[in-house]
Amino acid sequence: MIEFENDEIDSENDEGISENESNDCGIIENVLQKYVAEDQIYINKETLASVMKNYALHKKFQFKVKRSSATRYHLSCVDDNCDWSFKSSAVHMGKIFKVRHFNNVNTCSFSERYLTQRQATSVVVAGFVVDKLSDSKRNYTPKDIISDMQREHGVKLNYMKAWRAKEKAMEIVRGKPSVSYGELPSYLYMLEYTNPGMVTRLHKSDEGCFLYAFVSLYSSIKGWEYSRPVMVVDRSFLKAAYRGTILTACTLDAAGNILPLAYALVDSENDASWGWFFMQLKNTFGVREGMYIVSDRHDSIQNATCCLPEVPRCFCIYHLWNNVKDLFRKNKEKARPIFFALAKAYTTERCEHYMNELNKIDRRVQPYLVNVGMNGGL
Repeated sequence: MIEFENDEIDSENDEGISENESNDCGIIENVLQKYVAEDQIYINKETLASVMKNYALHKKFQFKVKRSSATRYHLSCVDDNCDWSFKSSAVHMGKIFKVRHFNNVNTCSFSERYLTQRQATSVVVAGFVVDKLSDSKRNYTPKDIISDMQREHGVKLNYMKAWRAKEKAMEIVRGKPSVSYGELPSYLYMLEYTNPGMVTRLHKSDEGCFLYAFVSLYSSIKGWEYSRPVMVVDRSFLKAAYRGTILTACTLDAAGNILPLAYALVDSENDASWGWFFMQLKNTFGVREGMYIVSDRHDSIQNATCCLPEVPRCFCIYHLWNNVKDLFRKNKEKARPIFFALAKAYTTERCEHYMNELNKIDRRVQPYLVNVGMNGGL
């Protein structure tokens, strides 16, 4: 094993960063630094270790750590007969590290260099794929990471390591979810500051933890005044680290286009969250003459609309159709066109006509539709 003599170590630790070295090289902070040479200065040992792992993957070889402490970081090739070696130590016994010796010539065999991937940790792989995850529209999967690392770097990864690498890369791109939630008050403040007339609300639990957030743009608030008095509400599940649910409200403008009105981030779909969302909608948009609320048949929505007793609630025909086809699957293909014709009938005569046609296909459908409130929902 190659070691520094005691007097050599002492002289290294006593040696500072000369003015010329600082001007020529600077202090390296980028873990993706590709060029490694003697006399380079690194901000800390962790950065230097990451750089060497990335360097090994780029150069397609493997090393092992011979000595690692708060003041030393020595490496050698996995083949004890290879001449490749690397030595670094702390400057003035501090956190800054300097490369003291670097022999970058590999004399080991092909098999020793290529058959293992000691340095291909999930953190290192994350550094290689982080740029590919910057595009939010691209669905970059762990399988893609496995394929790219094999093709570009000759490194074989299992699925779990690729998955962990993606998670770490996403954290680099987007930050930690816990930190993001902590910055929500500042984010909502800046939204209102840069968008006058915008409405945001943040509701916390008794322990001071995030519970609900509400956002509505000023353009949506003004657009509601000139849109149809129909507010469609829905929800969707979130797939982030803390899960949760997004509640949305939208309408149709005068041209028949969908106009988003507001959205809220809540813990789950329940009476309390829907009730809080509808209260924010009422305070923000008010109640218009001839206004209707359209939704699916979730019980929490029914319970929450008690804050808007003067506004009738209707059921979305697409949600209602999904219920019908799941309950009466045998004749769903025949019933589909008649159901939608029934839903869009504007006269009592047409409604009765299509209901009779639906009864000919399956007599169980009419009692179900009447039970859920056909007159209000269709």
